[in-house]
Amino acid sequence: MSEDSILVGRFKTKDLKAFDEIFTKYYKPIYYFIYKMVHSQDSAEDIAQETFVKVYKGLWTTADDIKLSPWIYRIAHNACIDYIRKNKTNFELIDNINYEGYVQDDGGAGNPESSYLNLELRNKIDKTMMKLNSRYKTVIILRDYNDLPYKDIAQILGLTEAAAKSLIHRARLEFQRIFKELNE
Repeated sequence: MSEDSILVGRFKTKDLKAFDEIFTKYYKPIYYFIYKMVHSQDSAEDIAQETFVKVYKGLWTTADDIKLSPWIYRIAHNACIDYIRKNKTNFELIDNINYEGYVQDDGGAGNPESSYLNLELRNKIDKTMMKLNSRYKTVIILRDYNDLPYKDIAQILGLTEAAAKSLIHRARLEFQRIFKELNE
């Protein structure tokens, strides 16, 4: 029996500490995923809260042997897509933001040139990510930032594992194309 199954079973027997454990285990990676999708700390916090409210309500009716990670990511993904659709005009305006200081630099300790180059590269990566369509952005974040296995990504997006691998490949090619275009 997996750890997730045990937590779900405990939750269903009204051991609400089990939900606290689920929240503690999954909040940070889910928040990080949402933040990368919407590029707003306040919105990410709101969407993460909404996600975990839905998780709490949905846990009562899930199968006991559910794998929580893909299920929670799917809820978060759907909430992000809804948010992006509702705020489409805001996302079109993001192209004009000033990226200076957008990404905090934590590398290159003691080497200002290295720190600047790392910050510059991360800014370029963020600009590229913001230009990707939401489906490509989602799979890159899930695979390359959150390091989820293809099987989980496929489950989150309702795809076969082969289709998920293909989508990730196409997303990476599009990322490369946009990155090159922005930096010419």
